[in-house]
Amino acid sequence: MQTDDANQSLRETCAWLWSGATFEPTAGMPVADRGFRYGMSVFESFPVRNGVGHFLAEHLKRLGDACDATGLIAAPEALAQCETILKQAHDGFGRIYVTAGDGTVTGACDEGRVLVMVEPREPAPARVYHRGYDIGLHSAGHVPVFGGIKTGNYWANLKAFREGVAAQRNETLLFTPAGHLISACMANVFVVRDGILQTPDHTTGARPGVVREWVMRHASVQETLLTRADVEAADEVFLTSSWLGVMPAASLEDRPLQRTVSAQLLDAWRKDIEPR
Repeated sequence: MQTDDANQSLRETCAWLWSGATFEPTAGMPVADRGFRYGMSVFESFPVRNGVGHFLAEHLKRLGDACDATGLIAAPEALAQCETILKQAHDGFGRIYVTAGDGTVTGACDEGRVLVMVEPREPAPARVYHRGYDIGLHSAGHVPVFGGIKTGNYWANLKAFREGVAAQRNETLLFTPAGHLISACMANVFVVRDGILQTPDHTTGARPGVVREWVMRHASVQETLLTRADVEAADEVFLTSSWLGVMPAASLEDRPLQRTVSAQLLDAWRKDIEPR
């Protein structure tokens, strides 16, 4: 059952659908769209402040790469107008979807839809960053769709996330069936051990996230295969996502963690995005 707050958030969500010539306000996606029916869609998400999408150009580049990898087609003129349409939005969390459009399971994906939406969402308060996340480890193997590209088929991630929340975890780390670290359910992950900063190699399905790449430009990071044992022995763990930025972890499976590196990067991240 939806809570009153959730219902209010849905009512206040702004959404626009590309008509072929311009973006028009919409109440939702047509049910015939294969993005709705089968999860055949890709998306990028980002904070929106004062009508500006944070790192929008980088997200649009990743969206284009995702279309190339999946065979979906986004009208270039639609993507070019995303910056303009966001100026009509309130502050919140933005998403741009490219779908497969109508058609059969085996049909071409050359008439897809582009949807821009912004839902109201308050940033995580400072006390959450000060406290840090409590993180758990998912026991089952996880297989990312399309090697970790953000798609509308998000059920497996959300199932693991919901199980973690039920166990009083803020986030849960996912591993491949072979036992290598991929990411958190809705964020990328970094670990520090003996002063060495590491993140999962992209071959695991780790996403080339905007904030992940920012960290890799601002610190010496090893991309490598990390086992569950490597993670369990970490001195420090932190998450990155477009919404959270840099989120230190307070604990891993109830074991307290350090946060020296993450605190430094969080401070640098805040200073970097402050003028935006």
